[in-house]
Amino acid sequence: MGIKVLDCTLRDGAYVVDGNFGNECISGIIHSLKAAAVDIIECGWLKSEPYKAGRVFYNSPKDLKEDSSSFALMLDYGKYNLDNLDLKSNVGIIRIAFYKENLDKISFAAEKIKTKGYKVFLQTSNTIDYNDKELEKLCKRANFIGADSVYIVDSFGSMFPEDLDRIADAYNELVNKNIEIGFHSHNNIQLSFALAIQFINKLKSERDIIVDSSLCGIGRGAGNVQTELLLEYLKKQGEEYSTDKIWSCIKEFIEPLYNSYSWQYTPQKGFKGLRGLHPNTILNNYTI
Repeated sequence: MGIKVLDCTLRDGAYVVDGNFGNECISGIIHSLKAAAVDIIECGWLKSEPYKAGRVFYNSPKDLKEDSSSFALMLDYGKYNLDNLDLKSNVGIIRIAFYKENLDKISFAAEKIKTKGYKVFLQTSNTIDYNDKELEKLCKRANFIGADSVYIVDSFGSMFPEDLDRIADAYNELVNKNIEIGFHSHNNIQLSFALAIQFINKLKSERDIIVDSSLCGIGRGAGNVQTELLLEYLKKQGEEYSTDKIWSCIKEFIEPLYNSYSWQYTPQKGFKGLRGLHPNTILNNYTI
C-alpha cells in the first residue's frame, strides 16, 4: 500500500491570486515540486476561455508548457467544454469537481475523459454533506465509472475527526480496492494537518491513498494542508522527499505573495467552517 502527495498550489492557490501566478512563478513551482519528488502536481484549471500566458487557467492541456504523466488539471463539471480536451498529451490526470446534485450526471463526462487517455479523479464537493445512503451511492458510482481515484473533500473546512472517520470507513468498505482514496481539506477550523495524519494512519495499511496539500497552505478560505509540513511528516515515516527543495521554493515564490494576499485563519473563516458555510458567504455579524 502506498501514499501519494498531490500538491495543489497552482490550482487551489488560483482562488487567492485569481490565477495570476506569472510564468516564472508557475515554472519555478513546478520544477521545485518535481525536484522534491512530489508524486502528483496539479497545475491549474481547465476553463472554457482563451488561455492567457502567466495564468493557470487552461483551455486545453496543451496550453501548459510542461510535460509529465504525473501532472493533473481540474475542471468544474458542466462548466468546461470537453470537446476542448485533447487526446492525452502532456497531462496524465483530470480531476472532475462536482456537486452532489450532479452525481447522476458525471458518468458520461468521466467516460469521455477516460477514452481520451486520462486518469479520472472524482472530487465531490463538501463530502460531509453526504448521508450514509448518499455515500454508498457515490462509492458505487466511482466503481461503475472505473475511476482511478475518488476523494473525500472538506470543501468548507468543516470536518472534525469523527466526521472523517465516518466517511473514510464508508469509502474503505465500499470503494473497489484498485481505486485510490484521496483526501482534500481546508483549514478553516485549523484541523487540516491533523486530519491528514488521521487519514493516513487510518487507511495506509488498507489501500493506496492520496493526500492533497499546497505550499504554505495557499488556497481558498483558510487554505489547505501545508505541503512542507506534510512532506516532513512523511519523511519521518520513511517516505523519500527532498524537502530542502520545498523550503527554497517557498522562500522564492510563495513568501512574496504574503505581501499582497491572505489565506490565513481569521475569525470569519473559522465561523464559516464551523457553520458549514461557503467561503464566499458574506457575514454581516456572527449571529446567523
